[in-house]
Amino acid sequence: MFHIVWKKSWRRELLPLAIVFLMFAIGFYAEPLVKTNEQGQIAIHFNAWGQADGWMDKAVAVYLFPIVSLIIYAGLLVIPKIEVYQHNLEEFALHFWGFKVILVFVLAVIYIALLLPNMESWAKFDPLVIVIPAVSLLFFYVGYMLNFTKRNYFIGVRTPWTLADERVWEKTNRLTGALFWVCGVLTLVSLMATADLRLWLVILPLVITAIFGFFYSLWEYRKVRHAGAKRKGGKRG
Repeated sequence: MFHIVWKKSWRRELLPLAIVFLMFAIGFYAEPLVKTNEQGQIAIHFNAWGQADGWMDKAVAVYLFPIVSLIIYAGLLVIPKIEVYQHNLEEFALHFWGFKVILVFVLAVIYIALLLPNMESWAKFDPLVIVIPAVSLLFFYVGYMLNFTKRNYFIGVRTPWTLADERVWEKTNRLTGALFWVCGVLTLVSLMATADLRLWLVILPLVITAIFGFFYSLWEYRKVRHAGAKRKGGKRG
């Protein structure tokens, strides 16, 4: 039975793995096509105005992103092997797999968006046009996945209080998931915003979501403990 489950789970991994290796294939294809500056570098970072403001050696830049993506994917594969709450992780294994697929897909989109402006025929292409919708997709999926996560040390809102109580974990992650949907919407809206406002519409909601999740879990944990103390006091009375 274990062999069958293991075999099926690894068959699922073929999709995200194929996306990662497609990135390497794109790199091999694109390397001779990308144009460099006088120092043999290509643009790898673009500001909110879509202008290149970061450069790297061509050979490194073309293959660094696929290599980093492969390392990230490999790390996600290791998580179920070292997770303390392995049973909990298995309960939302399909949603976790979906996260891996979406994540490597978004990384692939970002990679392509960084390569295109370095090609002569795509020199005026604004990478943010496809990067922002891709990031928004990731936020939407994370918000969806948080509704199904169970207590663990790697995936979800992990604070001392969510890890200490399953009810606090569920409430915190569901509410934070809804906030991630808001982040996804605001990220899409940023496409229509001015360049000065764009970064704030993406980063600020994320920061607020992280801070809110932290303090909400503390508040919820204290509420649970207070309710437990009242029940104990009632029984003694």
